[in-house]
Amino acid sequence: MTTNFNTMNRRKFPRFAPKKDMYVLHHNFGKVIDISMGGILFNYVDKEHLQGSPPERGILFGYNDHYMDEIPFETVSDTVISKSPTSKPVIKQRRIIFGDLSIGQIQQLERFILDNARIPQLAYDSQLTDENTTDQYYM
Repeated sequence: MTTNFNTMNRRKFPRFAPKKDMYVLHHNFGKVIDISMGGILFNYVDKEHLQGSPPERGILFGYNDHYMDEIPFETVSDTVISKSPTSKPVIKQRRIIFGDLSIGQIQQLERFILDNARIPQLAYDSQLTDENTTDQYYM
């Protein structure tokens, strides 16, 4: 049996959609499509006036004022997903993998995903509810 290399899923971690709106700031401000312990996928409006490559670090924003900053980001791809010949805004999609995370950042990211992502394995009436979550992991 032959396997097409391009169709293989090479991701190490499962991806999750946000429960509510989740945003990222990485040279541009974008809306997160999915997140995992390995990285994120987000859409954004390309600003022509922003020059240069994206910074090495970014910020994730969840709901209820949850955020994580100083996350090492490495851009895997940055592609145009929507471009109108008559209008200026260009919608792009950026794939990011997280760089080397400290133990503390890994714990923060786990908590951030548990609090802000839709995880099918967890029942909605489980022990992880808004009143039981802690903000101690967020900066």
